[in-house]
Amino acid sequence: MVSVSGREGPLLDKGPTVHSLISELSACNGKDTFQIAWRIRRQPDWHTYWLHPGDVGVPPSIEWDLPAGVEASPLVFPPPKRVLMGEVAAHGHHDETLFVSEISFSEAFVPKDRLVIRGKAAWLACSQTCLPGFGELELSMPIHTENLKDKSWTGHFLSFQKKLPVPPPDGWQAQAFDDGSKLRIIIPEEPDATIPGIYFFSEGRTVKSDAMQPVRPKNGSWELQMTRSAWSSKSETHLRGLLYRKAGWQGDPTLQFYQVSLPLIKRE
Repeated sequence: MVSVSGREGPLLDKGPTVHSLISELSACNGKDTFQIAWRIRRQPDWHTYWLHPGDVGVPPSIEWDLPAGVEASPLVFPPPKRVLMGEVAAHGHHDETLFVSEISFSEAFVPKDRLVIRGKAAWLACSQTCLPGFGELELSMPIHTENLKDKSWTGHFLSFQKKLPVPPPDGWQAQAFDDGSKLRIIIPEEPDATIPGIYFFSEGRTVKSDAMQPVRPKNGSWELQMTRSAWSSKSETHLRGLLYRKAGWQGDPTLQFYQVSLPLIKRE
């Protein structure tokens, strides 16, 4: 590991990826919740996987080693992109991303001079081939009378939050249909009336990630057609995941992901 300045832990350099823990704080008070993140930087053409990778892949995970009275929430993953493992399409991340967790304290925590956060990380990095990776990450920060923001990382955390998926607005009338080997989403047309670049990132393995998702206008709406995954249980009652639109939703180019859970209407 290589030590770095600022509120970033030592760098873990593992072939096509570099890992570290960062904090939104330069010092914490040992009482109030704050955010840390697992930062992954990837070489060009390499990716790791989303929480729901699709047909191939394993998501990054971390096993925390924390002082008594300190807890870390499950990692929040950034929105995915389509990635290729060889010629197989899946869901993952390129370049640099954060995976964010909230650190909280109970009365069992006894403050000392410093808070030390450790974790055993595991991931799978892929391009034309795949390389599993493992390593220990660490972040140390002083205990202070109040939480102090770390300006060097504030923008990273704000950018992460702005890109997170949001629920559709009230009154948004989308429907999902189960046609056996095919699944469909009927999406309300937005005012621009152009056929958008839309893709559905499925939770679990309901939808085949290595398949096209054609979009066509239908009766004043858009119809997105998907192929059911061979891994599907075929008994799903809802279609859950992220509905992506390249141009953004509601006329906002930065609002690209809706978090949806649509009841599946079975074909009679």
